[in-house]
This record gives sequence, C-alpha cells and structure tokens, in this order.
Amino acid sequence: MQCEYAVSLVSTKLGDDPTTYYIVGTALVNPEESESKQGRILIFHYQEGKLVQAAEKEIKGACYSLVEFNGRLLACINSTVRLFEWTAEKELRLECSHFNNITALYLKTKGDFILVGDLMRSMTLLQYKTMEGSFEEMARDYNPNWMTAVEILDDDTFLGAENSANLFICQKDSAATTDEERQQMQEVGQFHLGDMVNVFR
Repeated sequence: MQCEYAVSLVSTKLGDDPTTYYIVGTALVNPEESESKQGRILIFHYQEGKLVQAAEKEIKGACYSLVEFNGRLLACINSTVRLFEWTAEKELRLECSHFNNITALYLKTKGDFILVGDLMRSMTLLQYKTMEGSFEEMARDYNPNWMTAVEILDDDTFLGAENSANLFICQKDSAATTDEERQQMQEVGQFHLGDMVNVFR
C-alpha cells in the first residue's frame, strides 16, 4: 500500500500452531493527519526459501509494538492495547482491549502482567484475567514522562527511560491498605544517563 510503513516486528509461535511466524505491524501515514488512522498486522511464515503471507488484520491506527503473550499476540495500536487470539482458521480474533492511554508505544510482559509505556503518560501495569478474558489496570505512574523504553525488573519494580535522557525506577506497593495507594506507583530511583535509551534487553 502507498504510504504504508512497518513500525513493529516480532518473530513468534502462536497458540498451538507449531509454525514460527514473522509478524509486522504497519501504519498508513497521511501527512495531513496528526496520527495514523489505519494500519495492518501482517503475518508471514518461511516456506521454500521465501516469506509467504499467512494472514492479515486491518486495524484502526498504527501498530507501534508487538509482543507474544501466553500464545496470543499483544499489540499497541494508537491509544489502545489489544490482545488477539490466533484461531484454528489462521485468523487474528480480538479478545480484549485497554483504552486508558494517550499513545501506547512500548510493551513488556512477565507472566500475566503487562507493562505499557506511553508517549507522555509514563508507565501502566496491567494484569490479564484469564477467566474473564480481560485486562485489569493494577497500577500507574501518575507523573508525566515522555517514554522511550520500559522494562519489568521484578513483580513490583519497573524501569523507565524518558526523552530527557533520564532513567527512573517505579514500584507498586502491594502491601498498601487502600486501593488508591495500591494503584499508584512510587518513583524510588532516578539517574541522569545523558543518552537516549530506545530499548532494554
């Protein structure tokens, strides 16, 4: 497609399917629009020396990040985090979504937990509820940070990098007595690195 750009990429297996897929998230860019309103998730597999397209899913926005999550595909699409199931018919089916972001750019996962890095709303911790098939927002850093990368250090501790070349660490207080305190991440460490971080590995 004209003006379509690849903005995310992941190599993974999905569900019970033994095939390794190469999944590309795209954005259709219109110079007259402030943000992309259309994109696609393209799924390829390797066969006889070339990549063959197995499926595609049209989406309403730019797919900024893709991560495999418990056999499913997790995607940041504009302001939303969406979880897709890979069906027996080799199609992506939307399972659930989380909407409370400005622009969701970065994803890290551990078990059932998902850390979301936002363009300007710092970090949010989600938990996937298997029985309900939905996301629950567990905690959020309410400080305005323009994020460039995020990482999960342990169940309660999260690392962020922002566009002023700083690193910072947030913790959620699992032992807090009120829901309000539990849902608020506390900044417990800061470091001026002096370099822009675009990924943690």
